[in-house]
Amino acid sequence: MKKSLIKFLRNHGLFLIILSLGAFLRFYRLPEMASFDFDQEYASNFAWSVLREFPIQMVGQGLSVQGLFMGPLYFYYLVPFFLIFKLHPLGGAVGSVVLGLFIIFAYYYFGSKLFGKKAGLIAAFLRAILYFAIRADWTMVPAYSSELLVLVTWYCFYQYWQKNTKYLPLLGLVFGLYTSFHPILFPLYLVFLILLMVKRVWPKPKTLLLSVAAFIIPLTPLILFECFHRFLEVKRLLELFFSSRTEPISLSVVKFGKFLNIIFVGPQHLLGLDINFFYFLSDYLLSGVILLTILIFTFKRISVWKNSFHLLALCVTLLIFLLYHYFFPAHVPEYYFMASVALLFFYLTAIMGYLATKPVFKWVIVGFLIYVTFINMRLLQGRWSYPSSITLAHKDRVVKAIIERQPQGKDFFVSYINSPGWNFGFNYLFKLYGRIPKKDYVPDYTYTIVIPKNLSPESIDISSGDVGLILP
Repeated sequence: MKKSLIKFLRNHGLFLIILSLGAFLRFYRLPEMASFDFDQEYASNFAWSVLREFPIQMVGQGLSVQGLFMGPLYFYYLVPFFLIFKLHPLGGAVGSVVLGLFIIFAYYYFGSKLFGKKAGLIAAFLRAILYFAIRADWTMVPAYSSELLVLVTWYCFYQYWQKNTKYLPLLGLVFGLYTSFHPILFPLYLVFLILLMVKRVWPKPKTLLLSVAAFIIPLTPLILFECFHRFLEVKRLLELFFSSRTEPISLSVVKFGKFLNIIFVGPQHLLGLDINFFYFLSDYLLSGVILLTILIFTFKRISVWKNSFHLLALCVTLLIFLLYHYFFPAHVPEYYFMASVALLFFYLTAIMGYLATKPVFKWVIVGFLIYVTFINMRLLQGRWSYPSSITLAHKDRVVKAIIERQPQGKDFFVSYINSPGWNFGFNYLFKLYGRIPKKDYVPDYTYTIVIPKNLSPESIDISSGDVGLILP
């Protein structure tokens, strides 16, 4: 056993150090870093409903398109963490961070499998220290955590391309989980159909049945919801996609250019290189270098790139995401392209892993990693030292300040002076502490929460971060 442990540490010790670093950067001052706004309050109320009211929930959060809902499984994943923390929102933030650590592991595992161990270590290291990745892990938002499903999907795609159909049940399960993380992953269905038509490798009937069953199982709550509500979401989708909408050609060109820009700027933004540090580089340079390198390596049949999967699948994926969202009949936020950006980042680390095996490039890669680390530590330091944030800890302190001052058995009222959308989270915290404000004005006990404080700086009696409180 001792020899096995030594062997394990020798093989994976550096990754464990990277994972520990990622955990430290995410858990350090987590209550002050974690958001507690609309999405986080929804997750908290979901856990409250499961643990205090009724354990079966068939849908999760509503989507930006009215009438459409996510599946509930991501939020069920968070429930045990809320239970451990006695329904305090910090439990959900811990659950989100733990999922982020799984993403770091996924980059190491799948990077090592597809591109070699050095690529896996570089991918894990960058995902561990990048500010925008850490900030995503603080948010408790399923769309950001869907990066994990992207990596699993990509590995299953690769295995299918290698004519290894035994991974299709896993792919079916992951496909089914898309609805519980976010529909932004739906274009990957189309990517697989294209790979299927190109490769034409058909599984055995047993594998096919297992894959279909694995796909349906995560969808069961949504299917039941649709049956009980007369296929509400199906009707809404049909209405959405078949409604006649036209736009001028000029706007169409602008939209396509905007989406192209989101994808190609994505890796630089994720690395923190677009924040006045690498201003002399073109927005498209990094993604262009990634694609050009893969193109050259594929045609030169260098290392793992001699497999045509990498170039074909990546280019098809980028094109499908562009076209899918170009024709999508609703507003498309930037994070809808998260899967494309994650794959470009993944292939950047693959290229770096290959170059790190060459003595002439080894120290260039080390220098680049040090530079990126320096940039992101500066960004993190800025977040840690920023005194005027509006996060979970500050909202919690203000709610506790009200409860400590409010006489037992007396009704009270809470009003808000706030910028639009900044007063989320307080209702849940009052419910958590068992002191719910009245909906109507109470003359003697009316507290006013001000966010941000500069909306009424001279009237504030107590403050925490950028949240102020005016006492009765």
